[in-house]
Amino acid sequence: MASLRSPFAVAFAFVVAAPLVAACGSRSTLDDPDAIDDAGVDAFVPPKDCGNGVCGAGETCTNCSVDCGLCQTCGNGKCDSTESCSSCPQDCDVCQACGDGFCKGGENCVTCAPDCGKCAACGDGVCNKTTEDCFTCPDDCGKCVGCGDGTCKAGETCASCPHDCGVCSICGNAKCETYETCANCNQDCGQCTTNSCFQALTCAFKCVDLKTKPPGVSVSCVANCLALGCPDTQFFFDQAFNCAIQKGFTTCGGDFQCIQKECGTEIAACLGSTCK
Repeated sequence: MASLRSPFAVAFAFVVAAPLVAACGSRSTLDDPDAIDDAGVDAFVPPKDCGNGVCGAGETCTNCSVDCGLCQTCGNGKCDSTESCSSCPQDCDVCQACGDGFCKGGENCVTCAPDCGKCAACGDGVCNKTTEDCFTCPDDCGKCVGCGDGTCKAGETCASCPHDCGVCSICGNAKCETYETCANCNQDCGQCTTNSCFQALTCAFKCVDLKTKPPGVSVSCVANCLALGCPDTQFFFDQAFNCAIQKGFTTCGGDFQCIQKECGTEIAACLGSTCK
């Protein structure tokens, strides 16, 4: 027999909590008195073939780390004289233009993952010491020291330490990115459409990650699904949910088939409703 832990029930249960959650965030520039002045480095232009995967003539770890790998001193915590924001952002901090949402100029996945995304090999489970470290690929190499303390410090970015710095989503760069929606960034994600109760439920099911045990649920995702509902959607959803909670933990003892039977009319009203 199905239990209240079924994917449908998990998604359904979280929907009621979702409207209570409201979050907004931004990435701000950190004033670091020890940071170097990199205004001129932002104009850095890498060699013509930099980024083709081959460390060719004229390319070095200094001017094309994405092909030639990181310099040996990169990652020692000091911005050495041979390093800059464009060759070793983990020591010298990212260049001023990095973080504006556009991968341009001399930026690439090594020097500016917040704009350009992580390199293709990042996430394969192997920490390639040539081009990867805790800053360029925490997925494979683990978090850098200090990441996870709740403060986004100089030397940390949304790509290297999302726990402290948040997500790399910039509204207005023509890309509908993680946690951007039509409600909080319609210029990237388009205008919102109104959801019926059935559409809200269908949308909410996509917020459940069945690959984890127990299934993981993104509360913000479910909140976005319900937020797009018309007044009838919100009313019928609340009505069905309240019945499911009352019957689920009393009469039905958590059995979802029983909940479907006991709350059949409320669920039918939700699924059959339309927006006026």
